[in-house]
Amino acid sequence: MTAAKTILSSSDFSPRVMELRKKIHDANYVDYAVQRIALVLSRQLIDDTDQLFVQKGKRSQSAF
Repeated sequence: MTAAKTILSSSDFSPRVMELRKKIHDANYVDYAVQRIALVLSRQLIDDTDQLFVQKGKRSQSAF
């Protein structure tokens, strides 16, 4: 099986795709994006952990 390389011109992509392709070559944009993803995931982990502790607390209190 051989792989064929397809060459696409910029006109084959939507303006949004072209904008994003340009942005991923900008180190500042990528750094900010990674930091933002890390922040969102960290907050989600904290919220999930807090909910887990609240649920455990309710279970242990209902045993008394």
